[in-house]
Amino acid sequence: MPIFSFVQTKGGTGKTTLSQGVACSKTFAKAFGKVALVEIDPQGTLADWIGERIANKRALKNVAFHQLVGLDLGVLTSKLEKIVEENTAVILDVPGESVGGFATKLALNLSDLVFIPMRTSTNDEASFGRNLWPVIQESLRENKAAFHIVPTFIHPQTNTKNIQEYFRGIMPEQIDCLGSVLPFRSVFENFSREGMTLAEYSASVKGNNRLHAQAKKAEIDMETIAQEIVKLTKE
Repeated sequence: MPIFSFVQTKGGTGKTTLSQGVACSKTFAKAFGKVALVEIDPQGTLADWIGERIANKRALKNVAFHQLVGLDLGVLTSKLEKIVEENTAVILDVPGESVGGFATKLALNLSDLVFIPMRTSTNDEASFGRNLWPVIQESLRENKAAFHIVPTFIHPQTNTKNIQEYFRGIMPEQIDCLGSVLPFRSVFENFSREGMTLAEYSASVKGNNRLHAQAKKAEIDMETIAQEIVKLTKE
């Protein structure tokens, strides 16, 4: 049973959008059936989204949401172990923390696959080297998780192969890069209003050809990422 983490010490890289989108994807529903989406981030973006779903009477058929914040390490570990036992796949949305953040360390040690959302920017690269890479190096002594960059906020017309080669060229050899990317699209900033998933948002704007076309592209983006992740579990 795979455990996936979306980890990034720097904010604004698309970490929660990816956690949410992949967990609710058709690809994950087909591959795993029962998926746990676990928010360890005290910012509570996913909890707010779930609150909106409840208020608008929207159900999540194959995704179970858990918020684990404000807990000491022992309690957090215990609750995570129970969630792992009860689900076919687990996705951890981890808070942005400094080098000493215990939630990040725990996620890296528990996970089979760790995904690092990252933009092609000098600031993101510097933050990775200063804050996240030291924690990854420490975790590699205890856990053999596979690490992959997920390029985010990429121009939709960019050659994704070039992006993959760029990250592979600047990252340590232990860090690979997905071939799929999260493009910059306004849909990713707006779809979750009223607690919607990407698919639900797409259906809600079906009467507007322009918005629906944009939403379908965003759906394909997320499903493509989810498909590559599922493929990695079989390697």
